[in-house]
Amino acid sequence: MRRALALIEEKLPLAPVNAASAREKHLRHGHISTMHLWWARRPLAMARSVVLASLVPDPGTDSPHARERLLTDISQAAPFEASSRPAYLAPLRTALAGAWPERRPKVLDCFAGGGAIPLEAARLGCDTTAVDINPVAHLIQRCVLEYPARFGGVGEDGGRPFIDELAQWGQWVRETADARLAEVLPRCEDGTRPAVYFWARTVPCADPHCGRTVPLISSRKLADSTRHRIRLDYDTRRDRIELRLAEGPPADGSDWKLGTKTSRGSQVTVTCPVCGTARPDRELRGYAREHGFGHYLYAVLDIDPDGIRNYREPTAADYAAVEQAEMMAEGLEDYPDGTSAIPDELVTRSQYRRYPNLTYGIDTWAGMFTPRQRLVLATLAQAVRSAHAAMLDHGLEPERAQALATYLGLAVDRVVDYNSSFVTWRPTVEAPRSTFPQQAIRMAWDFTEIDPFSDGPSGWSSALNWITQSLRHCAAATEGNPSRVQRANAQHLPFADGEFDAVIIDPPYYDAFQYGDLSDFFYVWLKRSIGHLYPELFATALTPKRAEVIQNRAQRDSAEYISRDDFEARLQRALDEVARVVADDGIVSLVFAHTDNAAWEHLLRALRRAGLKVTTSWPMQSERTGRTTDNVGSVLASSVVLVCRKVGNSIDGFYDDVVRDLDARIAERLAVFDDMKLSGADYFVSAIGPAFEVFARYSRVLRLSGDEVGVDELMVLARQAVARHATRSLTGGESLERLDSRALFYLTWRWAYDGLAIPADEAYMLCRAFDLHLDALTVRGGLIRKSGSDYKLLGPHERRGITLGQRPSWVDVMHSACLLYDEGRRQELDALLGASGAGTEPAFWALVTAVTQLLPEGSRERTLLLGLGGNRDDLAERAAKYSPEFEELTLFGTQP
Repeated sequence: MRRALALIEEKLPLAPVNAASAREKHLRHGHISTMHLWWARRPLAMARSVVLASLVPDPGTDSPHARERLLTDISQAAPFEASSRPAYLAPLRTALAGAWPERRPKVLDCFAGGGAIPLEAARLGCDTTAVDINPVAHLIQRCVLEYPARFGGVGEDGGRPFIDELAQWGQWVRETADARLAEVLPRCEDGTRPAVYFWARTVPCADPHCGRTVPLISSRKLADSTRHRIRLDYDTRRDRIELRLAEGPPADGSDWKLGTKTSRGSQVTVTCPVCGTARPDRELRGYAREHGFGHYLYAVLDIDPDGIRNYREPTAADYAAVEQAEMMAEGLEDYPDGTSAIPDELVTRSQYRRYPNLTYGIDTWAGMFTPRQRLVLATLAQAVRSAHAAMLDHGLEPERAQALATYLGLAVDRVVDYNSSFVTWRPTVEAPRSTFPQQAIRMAWDFTEIDPFSDGPSGWSSALNWITQSLRHCAAATEGNPSRVQRANAQHLPFADGEFDAVIIDPPYYDAFQYGDLSDFFYVWLKRSIGHLYPELFATALTPKRAEVIQNRAQRDSAEYISRDDFEARLQRALDEVARVVADDGIVSLVFAHTDNAAWEHLLRALRRAGLKVTTSWPMQSERTGRTTDNVGSVLASSVVLVCRKVGNSIDGFYDDVVRDLDARIAERLAVFDDMKLSGADYFVSAIGPAFEVFARYSRVLRLSGDEVGVDELMVLARQAVARHATRSLTGGESLERLDSRALFYLTWRWAYDGLAIPADEAYMLCRAFDLHLDALTVRGGLIRKSGSDYKLLGPHERRGITLGQRPSWVDVMHSACLLYDEGRRQELDALLGASGAGTEPAFWALVTAVTQLLPEGSRERTLLLGLGGNRDDLAERAAKYSPEFEELTLFGTQP
């Protein structure tokens, strides 16, 4: 018997939850994102609201007060700060317990990743299961969901003894490692420890007659903040170029934002500042692969205990410490199981798009660190192993010792993230970036090295502090309710049929995130710090990827390659498993955020094949503003949560009926979504959910001829419905009926994307929504220009040779009129507006007004339209008096 409608199938407090989600992406203190880096982790506010609303019934319109009370409770508990306050959480837990009086609801996330969804399920009191195939994700989940609940309870004194023990053993690791590294991490004469070392890769000048060693620096700015302004000057020597520190911007007026390395896209050029010879990208890569880069230590930052910063040039002692570190690193012994102390595993060569260092010959994980960085990190990893042995010697219960050591292993990873040769410096805030400023490692030319035991940024104490705050939050959230955390394959789940009341997942999006290859960076260090505690997780050289549900960007002829078809087959098997393990009356809530229409088409097919139908959907804020990925075209600023049930009895639907249903449902839902102020791909994708709802009512959609309408055609219908809704709101219903498809296309693009270029797929689908052909719009004088793989909409000033036929589009008339008016060609303008009928057509002027309102202040097209529209009455009167037969003409001359 089907459960009553869930709240999520009727109502959600979108505005407050989305506001909290957007803000949460900028928060750090106590958030699980600070436990350990994981990619595409969902906001807790979003996860909390989806979990609860999927499991509690909608009080219904018969109990409007109860529904509003529940929505208010969800809203008030959405902010991150409220999530740990009993006064805000108690109403949510009470509502859940009331909906499940006999037992706790069982919730599964089989793509658990960083643990956001299962954490919120556990916080609310659910019987929670988290599954992921990736070993690094699995360990993060244990540290977020299992260990805090098992060991992080409150002691008799009101504190949390486990956290105190972690601090104690963290200090033990610090003291042990620091003692071993005393020779290579020197102190200054006054006892101050250098906090940051500044390095540059080097190559010889490309001109053999010069031949000097050139440091590769991206900028001459070392510091440009309210505290310091420090620049780098070139000091020319016979065989090399050295860098000298100086105060303030250059006095000679040179641009200190420029260094010896310049970039244009992925192409890099190195220019010798002495002779001016440039080494282009291909030569640079070839030299690096054959000979390798040199390394040059050029500056040091000391930070004293009071926080006073001093930039200086390296001393003889600094250079001596570097040389000593190289010798000590070479002398490190292997672990008893044969694992090397320093990661010597090869980076997966076919993943050069994620690891561009591969194209420069840096092809081992050890090669991504300087010798001293390797030594420091290996020593920290060894100290964590020693700490675990010491815990057991002190009589700690083995599982508790394992948990403590695991958090210490995560702390090593945090230091690793800020102490590789791919960590760059931010002069404006005087702080390092992490190795992963986006969903890939970016090639770095000048980089930083830290002393993790100094008073500087991103060291050991900082790592422990971030983890401790997150642990405290997780302990409060999961207290008394440990989750079941399993490493398993989502395509073959080890659970019984119908075991779960809800499955709430955020599955991978094709090639948007390469989780396995990205996490290898941490896997190789975790293997050395805590691999002996989890031998089953670290049995392979790198993370196992054969069963990973992704499409990757490896070379097609490589063993690692996973094609789009492979991904879709794997996702289908996973959805089949989801449908199998969810109860017959259960709910599946699925998060999806991809701009590729083909991806949505496949998802609809996959859900249908799995026996799941969409009952409702919600666009929710899920990505941090300003966030970058290296595949940005695949990821939206908002996600669509699709709420699904198992398919019951369904009937065939007829095309005309479906179109009417679609228009009505999309208009209804988009009116609800309007407060999100969605635009572009987010707006169109927000309507896919309502479209899925309509399509799911029918087993098939048929034309009157009996032919079945394909999924791709259904998606075009959804686009058309969105476009009608958008243009109707911009121009009014009456004007909408009078505007041609080409004009509506132009108006919709301006509204959705403004002047931005969009991917080919997006442009193609927008054309299909208006029954237009993309190629026909990119001809000379057309509306669109192809730029690389993207397409850009053109304004009147960007078009030349606009052809106007016997029945011209209103947008072509509008653009021609703008240019004629701007150039004072009034007789031709009168002829155009009169003969085409535009001058006396309200829909034409509605188009002019709508486009003007959409364009930003100061844009050239807006200025032209303001001139045209501001003289509407005069132009309309003059056009009404002009009645010659309209000729086909081309702007700036009659078409021959």
